[in-house]
Amino acid sequence: MIYFQFYPAKVKSNNPIGAVHLDYFIKSMKTPKPYVIDIFNQIADAEINGNKKLKAELKQNNLYYFTPCVRVDSFRRYANIRTFTGLMVLDFDHIDNAQELKEHVFNEYKFIVAAWLSPSRKGLKAFVSIPICTNTDEFKDRFKALSNEFDCFDGFDCSPKNCVLPLFQSYDYDTLYREEFETFDGIQLDEKDFSVTPDYNFNFDASNSKHKDRIIKIIDTGFFNISDNGHPQLRALCVSIGGYIANGYIDKFEALQYINYKIQHHNYLKKGIRGYQKTANQMLDYGTQKPLEL
Repeated sequence: MIYFQFYPAKVKSNNPIGAVHLDYFIKSMKTPKPYVIDIFNQIADAEINGNKKLKAELKQNNLYYFTPCVRVDSFRRYANIRTFTGLMVLDFDHIDNAQELKEHVFNEYKFIVAAWLSPSRKGLKAFVSIPICTNTDEFKDRFKALSNEFDCFDGFDCSPKNCVLPLFQSYDYDTLYREEFETFDGIQLDEKDFSVTPDYNFNFDASNSKHKDRIIKIIDTGFFNISDNGHPQLRALCVSIGGYIANGYIDKFEALQYINYKIQHHNYLKKGIRGYQKTANQMLDYGTQKPLEL
């Protein structure tokens, strides 16, 4: 059972006053107390009136806050971390399609435990399941790997790389939550696999239309078979196409241009065009390390 600590409604008080289980935290998000809604209404009014000072004071002095990534022995700081919880926070700010993004990332990434909107409906937060870290450096490395997956989405905030960052009380009646989830285990492997761009001399023969036509059909079939869980299938397809690029059957620019077109017009993948196009580009480069024969 995952549990983490909470703190009093005074942000300058860094001593935890108790702990809460994850399922109770989710329940409180979906069925908030009336006073919580009232506080957020006051915060919204302050924002409308441009009173940033009052907005900050209302938030910091009236809402409990949590440290979902760690448990500390007495004080909210790195030196007092007793253990990590196996959770990491994703945060997206000032986005217009927050509801659509919430549904997309929750359905696409099975390692997301929960996802909810901010009361303004312009922000999105999520819990990600990761292996329990042994130190802050490992946590930061895992966050860096996670950011490689999500920084292509508008509004991505890198602040949660700080594992003791406070997470303020919030609510979303439609918080998405799964009890059975996968674990995001990306760390150095992601950096090694997805960032390398080998220096190949491609010998593309523009007259070799037979091979190029076969590759186009392979791309078409690959996209036709994608109906959900898009990233793993797109990765596998583009790694293969990268292998054909390395053998000179098709130019990378032509292949990427066509794949980007297919992403833009795919009923499922067009929900996250930027993210999928980034994945396609990275995996084409990765695939060129292993030339494939047709």
